[in-house]
Amino acid sequence: MNTSKPRFFLILLLLALFNYFFWQEKPGINVVLFNGLLIASLVYFGQKRFDTLALKTSFSLTIITGIMLVVYNTDISFRAHFISFFILVGFLHRKQLSTVSGSLFQYGLNCMMTTFEPFKMISQTISSLSDRNTHLKRLHKTLSIILIPLLVFSVFVLIFKFANPVFGDILNNSFANLFQVLDSFFQLFSPVRLWFLAIGAFFIFSVLFSWERASNLHRISPKSDTVKPTEDLDKAKVETEYKTALILICAVNALLLLINIIDIRYLWFNIGTDLKSAYELSKLVHEGTYLLILSIVLSIGILLYYFRKDLNFFINNKWLVIAAYVWIIQNGILVISVLLRNYEYIANYGLTHKRIGVAVFLLLTSIGLVMLWLKIKYLYSFFNLFRQAGWVLYFVIVSLTLFDWDSMIARYNLRTQNTENLDYRYLYSLSERTLPILHENREKIAQRIKYLHSQSPEIESAEVNVLYSKIKWYLNDQQHYNWVSWDYSNSKAVSYLKDKPTNPSTSSVQNR
Repeated sequence: MNTSKPRFFLILLLLALFNYFFWQEKPGINVVLFNGLLIASLVYFGQKRFDTLALKTSFSLTIITGIMLVVYNTDISFRAHFISFFILVGFLHRKQLSTVSGSLFQYGLNCMMTTFEPFKMISQTISSLSDRNTHLKRLHKTLSIILIPLLVFSVFVLIFKFANPVFGDILNNSFANLFQVLDSFFQLFSPVRLWFLAIGAFFIFSVLFSWERASNLHRISPKSDTVKPTEDLDKAKVETEYKTALILICAVNALLLLINIIDIRYLWFNIGTDLKSAYELSKLVHEGTYLLILSIVLSIGILLYYFRKDLNFFINNKWLVIAAYVWIIQNGILVISVLLRNYEYIANYGLTHKRIGVAVFLLLTSIGLVMLWLKIKYLYSFFNLFRQAGWVLYFVIVSLTLFDWDSMIARYNLRTQNTENLDYRYLYSLSERTLPILHENREKIAQRIKYLHSQSPEIESAEVNVLYSKIKWYLNDQQHYNWVSWDYSNSKAVSYLKDKPTNPSTSSVQNR
C-alpha cells in the first residue's frame, strides 16, 4: 500500500467494521470476514499477486483454518488461523521470503514500526497539504506551537477540578455545556472503547502498510541448500572431532540399546511386570515420558552439531555415519516406547489435552528424526533443514484445526471409562460446546458423583447441579451475541440445549 497516499476512507471503513464485528462479541465468523477484507484490501491496493508457492500455500492454509474456526471455533483453530494469517501477510509484504519463520519475523518488524510510523505518515501528509495552502500552513504552525502546552494545561485543570471542590464547582458552572458534550462523548466512547479502537487501528495499519524501514531492516542473504566443505580444511582438527563424535555416539548408542531392550521387554510385551496400575502408569508417563522426550531432542541437537559442516566430507567418516543412523533408528524405537506409555495411560484413564499434546509432540519428533536422516544422507544445510521444519510445523498446526478435540475427549472418556475412573470434573472444564455430550450422558456422570459422595448428599446434589448451571449460564450468554459471532459448533449446541431443562429435578421427571 502506498504510504504517500494513504487511503483514509478505507481505514475509517475498516475501523468502523472492526468496531461492529468485535465490540462485545466473541470470535466467530467475524474473524474470518474481517481478515478476509484485510487481505483483499492489501492485495487490491498494494497490487500484490499470489505468484509464489509460499504465497499460494499460506493462502490456502489460511482459508482452511478460517473454515475450521467457523465450524469448530476451538482455541487451536483460532490461534492457528491468526498464525497462518500473519504468515500470509509477511509473505505478501516480502514475497522473496521462503521460510515460515522469516515471514513471521517480517510481520513482527512491521508491527514494531506500526507503533510510530502512522503518526509520522499523518504528520507528513498534513505538512504536504499545508505547504500548498497558506491558511492550512498558518493553522498547522499555530497548532504545533500551542498543542503540547494546551494538553499539559488540560491535565492540570482536570487534576485541580477533582482535588478542589470549589474550583470544580466554578468549572462545572462555567463550562456546563462543554462538560455535557464530553459526558455524552464518553458515554458513547468510553476509555475502554477508545482503547479497543486503538488496538483495531494498530492491527489494520500493521497489515495494510508495508513500512519501508521494516523492509530495510530484514535483508535476505542467499543460503545454500546443501553443506559446503571449508576451503582450508584443517584435517587434524576434523579428525579429532571425528574421534570425539564417534566415541560419544557409540557410547550413547550402547546405553540407548539397553533402555530399548528394557522397554521392549517390559512395556511392549509386558513380560515380568504389570504396568497397568495407576501408580505404575503415572510413574511411566509423568516421570519418564518428558525425560525420554528430552533425550530424543538432545540426540537430534548433538547430531545436528556434528554433521553441521566438515565431518560430512571427512574421508573416513563411514563408521560415524553408520553410528548416527543407528542412533536415529534407536531414537525411533524410543518414540514408539513413549507412545505406548501414553497409549496405556489414555486407555486406562482417558484422554486429556496434555496426553494429546504428547502424541502431537511425538509426531513432530518422528518427522524430525526422518528429516535428520535425510540431512545426513543428502548433506542438507542447517538453513534448508530449518526452512523445511518450519513448513512441517505449519502444516501440523493447521492439521490440528481439523478436529474438535474437546468433543473428542468428552465422547471418548464417557464411552470408554467406567464409573470408578470417570473424571467428571475434567469434563466440566472443557469448552461449552461439549455440554450437549455431557447432557446426553448426565446419568453416567450422576452415578460417578454418587459413587464419590455417597456419604455426603449435600455435596452430591451440588456437584450434579454444576452441569445444569453451566447449561443455564451458557444459554444466557449466547443471547448477548449477534450474527457476527456465529459459528456452527456453538449454534448446534444451542439448538440442542434450548429446550432442555436447566435443573436436575425436572430432568429426572421427564426421564421417568
